[in-house]
Amino acid sequence: MPAKTANKGFKFLEHTADIYFEASGKTFREALENSALALFECVGPAKSVEKVIINESAPSREDLVVFFLSRLLTEMDINEVVFSKVKITKLDEKSNSLSAEVFGEKKQPAHSVKAVTYHMLKVEPGKEGCKIRVVLDV
Repeated sequence: MPAKTANKGFKFLEHTADIYFEASGKTFREALENSALALFECVGPAKSVEKVIINESAPSREDLVVFFLSRLLTEMDINEVVFSKVKITKLDEKSNSLSAEVFGEKKQPAHSVKAVTYHMLKVEPGKEGCKIRVVLDV
């Protein structure tokens, strides 16, 4: 599992049983991309040779975080790929929808993440940027 050290764009927080992280960015888009990078670090390292397009929409901003990260987990499982890089190419914050290009490598993950949870989920936009907190069930 990931080390408890700070990384660019996200940091891991203390949690008794699961993985808890906070991703930040100047915008919601950047914080969401950094959330995906935190998830990728939990699964394990990979090269960026395979490309997958993700389209996702949700009823709320919080749901979009969970739906997007859950979709990434599903795509990793279905395509037997471990992702390492993400670029949100389109984000509509009014309709809570996005398109993203995700890159990875066909391989088995080093670690398993069962699910993205709503437990302790927070999306905090502010004057100095956006923070997203997520708990992953491992």
